[in-house]
Amino acid sequence: MDFANADINAFWEETFRSLGRKWYGPKSYTYTNTVSTPCGISGPFNAIYCPLNHSIYMNVPFLLKVNRQRGDFAAITILAHEYGHAVQRQLGLSQLHRYLFQEELQADCFAGAYAQRAKQQGLLDSDDANEGYFQSYDSGHYQFDPNSHGTREQRAEAYRLGYRNGFKSCLRYTLLKLRP
Repeated sequence: MDFANADINAFWEETFRSLGRKWYGPKSYTYTNTVSTPCGISGPFNAIYCPLNHSIYMNVPFLLKVNRQRGDFAAITILAHEYGHAVQRQLGLSQLHRYLFQEELQADCFAGAYAQRAKQQGLLDSDDANEGYFQSYDSGHYQFDPNSHGTREQRAEAYRLGYRNGFKSCLRYTLLKLRP
């Protein structure tokens, strides 16, 4: 995951630079059971972005299970989604203490935008984009409340939008104005 963290950070550095902004990459932590964060407890089989300390927390057994069942890029897609929440915070596109389902969809779209760039750089094999898509959005394997994360179909559409059209297409999910 170290390479994925570095590559996702590089993607957002480039993207922010193109917007005339500086990117501040989040810290990334792994844990095995539960972990106490400033945003609360993160349990097993979970990944979260905590805006209170600008950090991402990833459960190692969760990543290993996803990697085993769906492929290596599926776990990276989860990480890219959490980075999407960090992007939202830095651009002023989200609420501070809660996520609206549009923000979850936008984070899915940002994960797709990262996948597009990884493909353009030759980092993905022929199955990788599908691994990320099917694991996170189409499998029904990990169910989220559609009221908090959107439906599987909405999540798939958001990921595909970012994958096909890049970062700027993801701004359609923006509820707040992008501050200069």
